[in-house]
Amino acid sequence: MAIRSSGTIYENIQTDLADNNAGAISAADIRNNMTDVLESMNHIVASGNFNSITPFVNDVKLQLEDGAGGKLIVGSGIEFLNNGGGTQLIPYPGPGGISHNNLINLTVGNPHTQYMSTGGLNKATANMPMGEEWINSSGSLVGAPNTDNRGLKFEYTDSEEIVHIGSASSIKFDADNSNTSSAKGIAQAWITFNGSGNMSIMASYNVSGVTRFEQGKFKITFNPGTFSDPHYTAIGNSNAIASAGSAEDFDINTVGIVERTADYLTFCVKKDDNNTYINAAVNDLVVFGNTVGVTADSSPTRNT
Repeated sequence: MAIRSSGTIYENIQTDLADNNAGAISAADIRNNMTDVLESMNHIVASGNFNSITPFVNDVKLQLEDGAGGKLIVGSGIEFLNNGGGTQLIPYPGPGGISHNNLINLTVGNPHTQYMSTGGLNKATANMPMGEEWINSSGSLVGAPNTDNRGLKFEYTDSEEIVHIGSASSIKFDADNSNTSSAKGIAQAWITFNGSGNMSIMASYNVSGVTRFEQGKFKITFNPGTFSDPHYTAIGNSNAIASAGSAEDFDINTVGIVERTADYLTFCVKKDDNNTYINAAVNDLVVFGNTVGVTADSSPTRNT
């Protein structure tokens, strides 16, 4: 007996097992052909030499028995006929074995539209939640996580969103190269008001109210938490006349800011020529100081 091709086996069956009743078919004829089929089956299947275009109607199952077998061993490649075809020549390494840099077409067009591109191709179309980490150009942490203090960091509270500027960072304005690393140089409160007649406030910031408690004497109250203590710098100005008048109309005067607390100060306008207080029509006040929670500077050097 021998391993034969499917064509040879077919011809032997037609010859040895003729369709007649002469009794010319022996047991050996049947046995030999069946043995040829058995011995040749694996080799015919392995060679792909089938006398049919679709020899397998359904799936091909590789059975695992006693912990062995069940492998499909391919020495040349696997060809796929659907979706444009193609031949796979190397084994699939699994999701943990694929190197991203070995993939092709990584930078062709805009392949990752779900990500924001460093080239500016994709823009954010909704809110972008940020964590506790710093956003900076250095790309590295100086210390442990959350201690870098370089760049920006975003914090969410129940009442507001807070943008932190790190202690190792500053804001630079390209228009004039000016630079600032603190907001303590910004006025924390200011107001311009008319103190004559029924009084009126033209504009203000961090001021909750103005009360005229005597002729030419006003109490200006700040919003809660504006200042941490009464040691702020207050600058006042007044025209010392009862009407706004023209641009050059004013009387020589002194604005006194004497009583100070973290919550309010008194703004008094006294005319220099007769030493009387006046309900002036134009009054300005600007206040600089440390707000609640702000770290105060150390005391400057004193020379006596």
